[in-house]
Amino acid sequence: MLVLARSVGQSVVLDDRITVRVLGVRGTLVRLGIEAGSDVAVRRGELELLAPGRTPDTTASDEPSREITVQGVEA
Repeated sequence: MLVLARSVGQSVVLDDRITVRVLGVRGTLVRLGIEAGSDVAVRRGELELLAPGRTPDTTASDEPSREITVQGVEA
């Protein structure tokens, strides 16, 4: 698992083609902006189970998920 601390306005770049930027924090809600090419599928995690042809068994992974945390931001 990759855990990063980012402040509002800071970003993380994945594979030199996907940028995830922290847009704001209000309470426990974190707003993220994702910049990616049209060839990159971006879905909310809770919708993964609803993707066509997917079941809870096919979406499960032995690899832990990557988590991004935001610290040092006043809500």
